[in-house]
Amino acid sequence: MLENKVKLVIWDLDDTFWRGTLAEQETIVGVEENAEILRALSERGIINSICSKNDPERAKAQLMELGVWDYFVFPSISFNPKGTAVAEMIEAAALRAENVLFIDDNPSNLEEVKFYNPGIMTALPRDVLETLLDHPSCAGKADPEMTRLKQYRNLQRKFEERSVTTLSNEDFLRASGIRVEIDYDVDANLERVVELINRTNQLNYTKKRLETPEALEEFRTQLNSFGYYAGCVRATDRYGDYGVVGFFLGRRQPRKKFLIHFVFSCRTMNMGIEQYIYETLEKPWIEIAAPVSYGLNTHDRIDWINTDNAQEVVSAEKNRKLVLLGGCDMLQLASYCSNDRIEFVNGAKQGMKIRYDDPSFVLNDRELIRTCKTLREFPWWTYEDAVRFDEAVARANLILLSMWPGMNGDYCRLPNGVRLRCDKPVWKILESEPEAWVEDNFEILQLDDSERLELTVAAFDAIAARSQSNCNIFVLGCYTRGIRKQRRLGEPNPRLGRREGYNTACRSYCEEHSARFHFVDVDLIISPEHLVDRTHFSRHGYYMLAEHILAKIGKQEYEPTPGSAVTTSNTRKVASALEVSA
Repeated sequence: MLENKVKLVIWDLDDTFWRGTLAEQETIVGVEENAEILRALSERGIINSICSKNDPERAKAQLMELGVWDYFVFPSISFNPKGTAVAEMIEAAALRAENVLFIDDNPSNLEEVKFYNPGIMTALPRDVLETLLDHPSCAGKADPEMTRLKQYRNLQRKFEERSVTTLSNEDFLRASGIRVEIDYDVDANLERVVELINRTNQLNYTKKRLETPEALEEFRTQLNSFGYYAGCVRATDRYGDYGVVGFFLGRRQPRKKFLIHFVFSCRTMNMGIEQYIYETLEKPWIEIAAPVSYGLNTHDRIDWINTDNAQEVVSAEKNRKLVLLGGCDMLQLASYCSNDRIEFVNGAKQGMKIRYDDPSFVLNDRELIRTCKTLREFPWWTYEDAVRFDEAVARANLILLSMWPGMNGDYCRLPNGVRLRCDKPVWKILESEPEAWVEDNFEILQLDDSERLELTVAAFDAIAARSQSNCNIFVLGCYTRGIRKQRRLGEPNPRLGRREGYNTACRSYCEEHSARFHFVDVDLIISPEHLVDRTHFSRHGYYMLAEHILAKIGKQEYEPTPGSAVTTSNTRKVASALEVSA
């Protein structure tokens, strides 16, 4: 009985794959029906192997004459016991015995193989071959190019070299030139992703299947919801290209990151790729559904993946030093642009949301921040935060800025001259403080839109002055297309003019300083169907923004020249763009 999905079929030869016994006959007459089964299984992505007690050279010559030798991987043709030979074959193919079918005409061989490989499916030829291709367990997946067979040939070559080398396992991995990349275009690989989630067991760390229409629909919803991040993992080494071998889906919240799906193909077993990706994702929380065949902390240190002497692979993810300044919605965008990043986004202290997307955070004199008594009593950004930001900007290759929130809320001046922006949630928390203390420490500044924009532009100047001359700085505009839709329905939208004016001013600034600054017109890049609410986008929306930014960087051939550093601009001139647009 075929109780499980078949991923590997192991054939005996004598009186099974062909008629007669090779050692007793001059020539062998092949069974054409079996050859057709072999080809059909290969075109379904099901792998075939051999376990036969025969002379290996003569058997190989016979199979080559029949034109089928190249359809087999990990062949075991010798006079060794079949039970242990099959066990070694399954281990080399990194499969579970439960997904292997062994066909042999000798019942004692079937029992021996079952003893050494608990869970394996076995059958006599007469009981299984006639209906094998019609059985649902052998449906496989259409693979007319036999890509899976080619990938297992690469595994076989690696296994053979590993078997004869004197290198340690980790030294062998270092010599293998393993390269991995994260492909964020999940939609283009959705069929493969669903296959991994549903068919993989050994390296499926969460085992949340997508086997019902409801589960698949929920999965699609998560992929297109705000706060979720996902990626496919591709792998190559000097033995070949393994294609998409892994997938992750996680959710990021202000105080927690966790994984919903984390799954890898068994073809990458013992390569350390799972642990490498887990560490690359900064070890988010995961509830592992046991059993798994490979832990996420198996190696003390993984230094054999993406090394400098390995073959270069073009990847959507670059190891640029990235600084991010903006709201929490920017975190998803940042993850598509670089692993090496420092984030100045919404934080939390003592129950208060800390906003770094405040021009004052950039502009305040650092010594004033250090000596400000009010800031020490008030849970807000600190002197240490400001120093960390300055140091990060000075090292950055890429800076992403989203400063629209600076156009809203109240600006206040503290007693020693430090300025900061307070929005409604801050004032609500301050209601619990003594009224006299608030009045003594928070002087509300009456700033109009032009003055607010002047501060924003001055922050751009300050960031440019502190960064390297070849650093790319991207300024994200704010999204207006959702608001435009409301206006066409006849609803008044006073915020629309302010948003359009902000975009106009930021675009103008970036055009004036085009050697280093780039305006990201969110309206042109993201269509309304990717809008989750007025300010947040789906995962695919952020991926589209990241693609735009990475493409812009890839095309740029900027070389700094004397005098190319950005100097303080006429902020009043740029601020006037707001008044003109409004």
